[in-house]
Amino acid sequence: MISIQGVMVPVDFSKESILAAKFGASLAEEYKTKLYVLHVMEPVHPSLRGYIVDFEQFQQRMIAQAKEDLENVIPKAVKDRIPVEFILEIGHPSYVIVEKAKELGVDVVVIATHGRTGLSHVLLGSVAEKVIRHAPCPVFVIRNPKDKYVYGWE
Repeated sequence: MISIQGVMVPVDFSKESILAAKFGASLAEEYKTKLYVLHVMEPVHPSLRGYIVDFEQFQQRMIAQAKEDLENVIPKAVKDRIPVEFILEIGHPSYVIVEKAKELGVDVVVIATHGRTGLSHVLLGSVAEKVIRHAPCPVFVIRNPKDKYVYGWE
């Protein structure tokens, strides 16, 4: 049997990433291991800082809101059954996700894909694709075609 000692789920608060969190929590519960829920905030572009009156206060509000949102990704009932650690980082998502997976020594990353195709995929790239290519462990990709699965928690 395969041993899983840690599951990491990056979330961006989209319905797809909430579904990935649900899958990740289920996997962590099945293997009786810790769940790491990671949110990576993109840094504010330097050119925008001049337009924000009090940038430090703005950034602190953004961080506080992200922490609150992150804590609400996993319902209390699930947190009562498995150990969950919430992590907030600032940086470029694909890079931070891969580095955190290495640092934490997780055995699997559960990540959502938004299923972009065509020009938007070429221009924006795919965080999931970059994580798959560079992660130090297996990556379980969650895709939800046509809202097949329910996004809420039971």
